[in-house]
Amino acid sequence: MLSFHLYLYGSGNSPLSSSFEAIQERLNNLERLYFEPDGSFVFNRNEGSEQVFGMVYDAAGKVQYCDLRGKCGIATWRDVRNAILGGDVSGHEVLLLPHRELKDLQSFENCLKKSDSSVCE
Repeated sequence: MLSFHLYLYGSGNSPLSSSFEAIQERLNNLERLYFEPDGSFVFNRNEGSEQVFGMVYDAAGKVQYCDLRGKCGIATWRDVRNAILGGDVSGHEVLLLPHRELKDLQSFENCLKKSDSSVCE
């Protein structure tokens, strides 16, 4: 299981390319995901043993970033990531919390593949 708390951004801390409504629609397509109109969501899998919850923050018509926390396997992480990003995973960045370490998404995911518990600390 992977444990993480991070902010997911576009390239250079820019907004994400998908609209709030598109992200909401893709997240709602995940079975066992509950999405609130304020942008908060929770996703449970494997009888609750895997969970990702987060918040989608939008302003000025763009999703500025997503705040994500979870304890899950890599497949669950990828399902949530793909729903948020719409399959376009290149050029995104993550800010790992609480250490405030900025990584590109690919480096973060490479670290996930090597880790069983706490991500890339």
